[in-house]
Amino acid sequence: MHMEEHICPVCGMNAKDSKAHVEHLGIEYYFCTAQCRENFIARPRLYLGKQSAKYTARKIIKRRSFSLDQGVEAEMQMQLIQTMQQVMGVRDANVQGCEIIITYDLLETTAEQIARALADAGFALGSGWAARLKRGWMNYTEKNELDNLTAGESACCNKPPAKG
Repeated sequence: MHMEEHICPVCGMNAKDSKAHVEHLGIEYYFCTAQCRENFIARPRLYLGKQSAKYTARKIIKRRSFSLDQGVEAEMQMQLIQTMQQVMGVRDANVQGCEIIITYDLLETTAEQIARALADAGFALGSGWAARLKRGWMNYTEKNELDNLTAGESACCNKPPAKG
């Protein structure tokens, strides 16, 4: 019996043995991780067709700092960095005092998903109003940026009307 090859439409990795899948417009898509499935469900047009991020080899690299409730001890810093580097789309992670600075591809992961991974790993994010406001702003701007990419080309309405 031959297993069918499945390629994740979000990141291009092999999703042959994956249980993460979804049907979209009558076609079954398979994903290498639940994170890729979540990204696809939110914005399928971003990952399909000739304008898709995969087809155009587009990357949107972000570098964000996340405030932690407390500093991370030296022996825990390596564990935190390794945990973050296992998140799909994370390119680099660096701990500086009460902050972790993460470089990632927005088309593969979002600040919201990174914050969730930090919390799942047992690292409490900053709970002060400034830290919460900053995370909210990051989530808002990233959502708008991804939604704008999904919208495609707009109508040509920015030309002034012809005179005469």
